[in-house]
Amino acid sequence: MFFLLLYNIGWDKTLESLKKVSFSYLLGALPVFWIAFYLKSLRWKIISNSYGISLSSYQAFKVFFIGLFLANITPGKIGDFARLFYIKENLPNKKVGLASLIMDRLFDLVCLLFFSLIAIIYYQVYFNLLKPPDTYESILFWGFVFVGFILGYYFLRNKLKRILMPWLSAFNSHNLKGDKVVLGIILTFFSMILIYGIFNYVAWGMGISIDHLGLFLGVFILGVLSLLPITILGIGVRETSLVVIFNLYGLASEDAIALSLIIFVLQLISLIPGAIFFYLSPVEISQLKKIK
Repeated sequence: MFFLLLYNIGWDKTLESLKKVSFSYLLGALPVFWIAFYLKSLRWKIISNSYGISLSSYQAFKVFFIGLFLANITPGKIGDFARLFYIKENLPNKKVGLASLIMDRLFDLVCLLFFSLIAIIYYQVYFNLLKPPDTYESILFWGFVFVGFILGYYFLRNKLKRILMPWLSAFNSHNLKGDKVVLGIILTFFSMILIYGIFNYVAWGMGISIDHLGLFLGVFILGVLSLLPITILGIGVRETSLVVIFNLYGLASEDAIALSLIIFVLQLISLIPGAIFFYLSPVEISQLKKIK
């Protein structure tokens, strides 16, 4: 999708758009990324401690950055689970360690879905994108899928319970509640606002006249789409999504591609601390298999 967009729009036009913002201006975005990642590492420390996993602030910071680096060079961010290797001596057991990472991901997912829902409502109000289907074939199809899912669960429920109960027990073994949950939510929201607000910061620096609230909300949908295990670092998905958003506002597609490429480069540079930590303490594939 990325190369098809470049072919249709033209690299020369995209290059001209890239020149709209100065390099020194972009350097100001890096500390914002790192502050957001630091907030996320604090949240992971709180979650890990609630599962009885002893982590210091520095250890959480270091390991989180390594996981972030590996997550962003693997489809679906599966490299993030390498964090378990670095804290294996602190884990009560592997299931609890995995549960802590899933809980950490859930905070992000809930935040993404929350802002994405607001974005869908916002775009529906202003652009009326969702329209009733001309036919009901798709509704019937998903209806059959839903019924099949319910029937499958009914016949396999006992087997599923035997498989899932140990994992559910590990997942629920935390003491995360009250003020810890609130603090986790606050850290998640602030970190997400900083990370996705970078799009607005760069667009403003490029002099792009866009509804910044619409752009801010729209990139959360982009974040959800980037979770699909079909791309690395969101390449292709991010560009296509931004072009759609820019077209809704009647803006040039080359500016959308340029904005996406700038974010891509900033994202790569922001991973340098994690890459350094990983270089100093590398993980081999054979070691990761032992965790599994």
